[in-house]
Amino acid sequence: MDRFEQLAKEYDALQKKADRFMGNSPDEFEFYIETALLRIWAGNGRYSDDYAKAIHAISGKTRSAEEILRAMMACVDQEALNVIPEFFDRMAAEDFEKGTKRTKAFVDDLRSFLVGGAFINGDFTIAESAAVSKEIRGLMAHALRRGVKIDYAIGRVREKTTPLNEESYRRDEPAGPSVLDGLEIFSAPGVAGGIGGAGPEGGAGTPDMPGAPGASSGMGGAGQPGSAQDAVAQSAAQAVEAVEDTRTMEELMEELDDLVGLDSIKKDIHSLMNFITITKLREERGLSVPTVSYHLVFTGNPGTGKTTVARLVAGLYRQIGILPKGQLVEVDRGQLVAGYTGQTAIKTMAVIKKALGGVLFIDEAYALVNDEQDSFGKEAVETILKAMEDHRDELVVIVAGYTELMHKFIDSNPGFKSRFSKFFEFPDYTGDELLQIFKRFCDSNGYRISEEAETLLREKLEEMYQQRSRHFGNGRTVRNIFEKAIHEQANRLSGEEGVSDEALQELSLEDVRAAVEAESGKFRELEV
Repeated sequence: MDRFEQLAKEYDALQKKADRFMGNSPDEFEFYIETALLRIWAGNGRYSDDYAKAIHAISGKTRSAEEILRAMMACVDQEALNVIPEFFDRMAAEDFEKGTKRTKAFVDDLRSFLVGGAFINGDFTIAESAAVSKEIRGLMAHALRRGVKIDYAIGRVREKTTPLNEESYRRDEPAGPSVLDGLEIFSAPGVAGGIGGAGPEGGAGTPDMPGAPGASSGMGGAGQPGSAQDAVAQSAAQAVEAVEDTRTMEELMEELDDLVGLDSIKKDIHSLMNFITITKLREERGLSVPTVSYHLVFTGNPGTGKTTVARLVAGLYRQIGILPKGQLVEVDRGQLVAGYTGQTAIKTMAVIKKALGGVLFIDEAYALVNDEQDSFGKEAVETILKAMEDHRDELVVIVAGYTELMHKFIDSNPGFKSRFSKFFEFPDYTGDELLQIFKRFCDSNGYRISEEAETLLREKLEEMYQQRSRHFGNGRTVRNIFEKAIHEQANRLSGEEGVSDEALQELSLEDVRAAVEAESGKFRELEV
């Protein structure tokens, strides 16, 4: 996944968090995000063609260089407006009323997204860092005025592109003359207006963006390398979650067998468990046993159940006696690689320590070795290989990603070849299986689908399956359709009076059709 796809992925995740608070302004979120990015890029004072690509990746819109340049200047010119987006205000109001933490989750993910947007051209100046911090502090300050305090999570920023060296990061000024010099400032249509402005400064004690040398980011401060290293490790550990599964062997196997499709995977997991059981029995009887590697490679397209099966495997390994705890720690490159030489090993080891006793699941693992010049990815790989040797009795590593790229990943290092010998290929779901997944979403959330809607959905899912490309999300696509369908139903029923229980539970033909068309349109844009 390149940096533009990653940005689009995080944009979609953010939009889902904001969607229920959008009311009758569905374009409000896109407008806010685009304006926030323009404000950050304007802080850098330079134009890059990558900015146009980023806008297209998240919205599907094509902007010319001149449009973006003028819009950047318009954002700077109108910065004093400092308008907080209405959806965020509604989100904060609900958090205060219900004691929920939606604003914190949104701000944490927004911060990571905006850093990715700043990094999109491979350059992250102190001016851009300050602009991101100001954006976040403004939202935090507004939430506080609403009675909601957001604790600043310094561990959420992920590396988005090739890390810069310290000299590049320290630059206060962009290299060379600014292409904005002398450009007439005026408001570009659909961009100016100040939506999503930084708002008032965010209260005492709010840290700046971590990573910039000398910034008050909680990273230990200048001249304190020991505390800085501790902060790197602490941030890395806080950024990942250890999910422990304490179900019995029977319960885990029952869930495995109940998964939609994946017949070959189920058969392979059963076979693996049988082999481990007999091997342990031979060991107990004093018989010779073969050398066994419990590390696995999961290959296949997105949304095919790799993470779900990895979590089940972690629990099964615990029940069968391979691992003492059986928790799953799921990471990708961003949670393993740091921005400076030497910090990656610290960050990776912190994640590994959290996984000891269970499974470290590395999604899109091939991203660690995609670039031969990438010393940071190599540092992470060597740290993982050493840990696999040093903690062979308390750590299992499962790596996952696209089939072709994962084979290249394993072939890239002799250490991988000797440790990863078991490959599990996750097939794409068929049209019928995708429909089953949709129905399960309905059942687990108290919905049902009308006969007409089911007929349409069956046809469209089969069509998606037959015409699928690398952008097809399998189960994720179905989840998106389901979520869009229930939002369509809510919009349809919101203006009616005396809505029956049956109407509240049924997804109609028009709900499903609109949801499928929206999802299909997203894939068409990705193909373009």
